[in-house]
Amino acid sequence: MRKTALTYASREEIEVDLQCIEGAVPTDMDGFVFINSPVGTVNSSTPIPKKNPDGSDNPEWGQMVFNGDGMLFRFDCSVPGKLRVKSALLKTPCYYADEASKWGTDYYKNGIFFKSKGIARTSRTLGSRNQANTSIAAFKFPGNQHTRITVNFDAGRPFEVDPKSMKVISAIGYNKEWSESLSFIIQEDVFELVQSSAHPCFDPVTQEFFTVCFRKSMNNLVFTSIFSLDLTRIWHISNRFFKKVYRFLQSIVKFIGKLFKGIARAFMGFVFPAYLEKLKEDDTSPSEEKQEDIFGMVNSVSILKWTGKGKLQSWNIVGAKGKNLVIQQTMHQTALSKDFIVLVDSSLKFALDIMTNMPFPKYPLLNNIVRWCVAKAMEPNTPLYLVKRADLVEGVTDVKARKVMVDLETVHYAVEYENPNNDITIYTSHNAASCAAEWVRPYDTLAIDPTKPVLENTIGLMASGEMDIGRAGKFVINGVTGVKQASVKIWQKGFEGDDTTQLKEAHTWAVGLNTFRDMASADLPNTKIPYIFWQSYGLDYRLLTNFIRKMYGKYQHRKIPVKKMLEYTKKGVPFCLSRMNTATMEFEDWFHFEMNQNLRSLQFVPKKNTSESLPPELNGYILCTMINGTEDLEANEYTREVWLFDAANLKQGPVCKMAHDAFQFAFTIHSVWIPDCETSPADYMVDPIEDYTEVLNRFTNLEKKELLEAFMKKEVFPHYQ
Repeated sequence: MRKTALTYASREEIEVDLQCIEGAVPTDMDGFVFINSPVGTVNSSTPIPKKNPDGSDNPEWGQMVFNGDGMLFRFDCSVPGKLRVKSALLKTPCYYADEASKWGTDYYKNGIFFKSKGIARTSRTLGSRNQANTSIAAFKFPGNQHTRITVNFDAGRPFEVDPKSMKVISAIGYNKEWSESLSFIIQEDVFELVQSSAHPCFDPVTQEFFTVCFRKSMNNLVFTSIFSLDLTRIWHISNRFFKKVYRFLQSIVKFIGKLFKGIARAFMGFVFPAYLEKLKEDDTSPSEEKQEDIFGMVNSVSILKWTGKGKLQSWNIVGAKGKNLVIQQTMHQTALSKDFIVLVDSSLKFALDIMTNMPFPKYPLLNNIVRWCVAKAMEPNTPLYLVKRADLVEGVTDVKARKVMVDLETVHYAVEYENPNNDITIYTSHNAASCAAEWVRPYDTLAIDPTKPVLENTIGLMASGEMDIGRAGKFVINGVTGVKQASVKIWQKGFEGDDTTQLKEAHTWAVGLNTFRDMASADLPNTKIPYIFWQSYGLDYRLLTNFIRKMYGKYQHRKIPVKKMLEYTKKGVPFCLSRMNTATMEFEDWFHFEMNQNLRSLQFVPKKNTSESLPPELNGYILCTMINGTEDLEANEYTREVWLFDAANLKQGPVCKMAHDAFQFAFTIHSVWIPDCETSPADYMVDPIEDYTEVLNRFTNLEKKELLEAFMKKEVFPHYQ
């Protein structure tokens, strides 16, 4: 088998039959599995090289692996005894702009290009990339004979993809139907930054597709919780003085007039950033909290509904007092029950510290200083927002949400469709004292020994090391009152005492993704979720940096002492695949991988035939994408494989292992299973030429408008003519 670097990904589109290397390929699988994966940029695949082709330093070296174009993989499980994989690059309109302006082109030489900056890929001239590299959602509207899919990204609109050809069809909604996160006061972009959810949700009963669009004020986007605490204390001392200064500068702004308004306001924002929200709050009525700040930015959350035709419907979501919601981090996921939509301020941050990597490539100390100055720790608690679906009616602008706090971090969760007596059952994954948006940077050092640099083969990988043990939770919350009817959070070390080598049960070290039957189905609602299959990352010293150790050393929900965390991490704990019975909230089955066998994605695949001895939720397989190395963690030779587990018997190990030399990925992420794979009639289409022409027509900078009009007409629009 071909062996490549830990972070290697191929950008070659393939269609091959995976070769069985152990066991036998099942003959009773059914349907199709789609998995999304980032595969580097138009300039290079991963690992990103230190040097450009001409020998100059590559400013993108050390960027996060997740910052890359989406490569969609499709696994055909419908042919007995075979597993065929096909892949395709997800070419959104901004992809063509990126391709046209890549390194070495005249555009690049003239400063018109995209550049990877931490978790984002942006351009001062063009805007922000929508790489569509994170998840897949399935849906079927009335009249659809076959399942349709969208590919999704936290920082962009969903795009529909033809599951058969795997070509991008259309954005969901025109740009004007979404709210740009960075206002035109700051920068006019043809590719606007939209903050949405990587997990829109679909109701197969009502056949409605929901997602969100949220915005942040500049103060919320940039400034850290550490600074906010200090400035709050200072605020009490200097409130009157700064209020006078603010009002004085405000009067100057009015006097100078419109010409200098943006400059003066920007100056005020940089001088007194942490005070502006408080000052304005004192001087305005509650309803005016919805107004834009001096940068033209505002805190807001909108629920968008798509029914497959016409315009998106939109509602502004407000709190109990009628004020706009303030999202501190992101809204990575959405979910729904029969009567409610469940929104979460996810424990996946989008802030200044993850939009930079190495501002000073030759000065690691300066990079560290800048990082700490703008670093923002994850919030240790998670706000849930429960919205009555009955309130989402045409003609209504503002809809109230019920806020409920969960006293742990939460990124992913699952919701049962039935909500008897308005009681919503929510299953949660808690990534305690860690940050899924952080990555191993070139100037990082190891937490277990801060004098040692990180291993070069891990640079760019998600810093999945954690500073406390993860948890899996179950909450039953009344959607009307917000009262928690039940709350269970479990955690397991998997070993007794301190001997990490003697694993005797499932563990919850770095709980990650999960799967279950009919998860995100376009046909059947998850009326009940009796079993959940969990991925737990374990503990790997390579992926716990000293930065994460310091950032989360004083974690408020701690179960495992810091000293023990470092001790266990140094010894290592491998990945675990487990099955939980949600009625008892106990792990009934599990499989421990070997150290350095890395489980990336997992997906339940049902068997073709029903079973009299098994419930449907266990009658299937768990498809896992794997990156496997040797016990030598410093070696950089890894194979890419697909393992299949019997969902009813994980402990027996994989029933089949498959691989192919052409099948190469660095990190697969979310997945979905669908029963069929056919092209649906093109009854919805956002015309990219009309869409981006409308954006350009809003430009006030006529010189930039002329430049970008010419660029789009030459490099992007021809792909849609």
